[in-house]
Amino acid sequence: MTWFVQYKRLGADQLVRTATPEQAIETACHLLDDGCDVYGIGTGPLTDSIEKEQITRIYDMWVRARPNNRRGSESRI
Repeated sequence: MTWFVQYKRLGADQLVRTATPEQAIETACHLLDDGCDVYGIGTGPLTDSIEKEQITRIYDMWVRARPNNRRGSESRI
């Protein structure tokens, strides 16, 4: 099953497709680290997505699991 990640970069809507939910989550977290606005992760129709609040919670858990618990912009300082 193909998973998608919808995000906005420099004001333009973008879409990435991945093979697994784990890849979709990892992609979304890296995009958030890069300052993108991730607003959709899911399968099937693009309207079939987890809520943005859930994406934020997943990202927060991902950050806590990283060494030094830093978000992307903080880790580049």
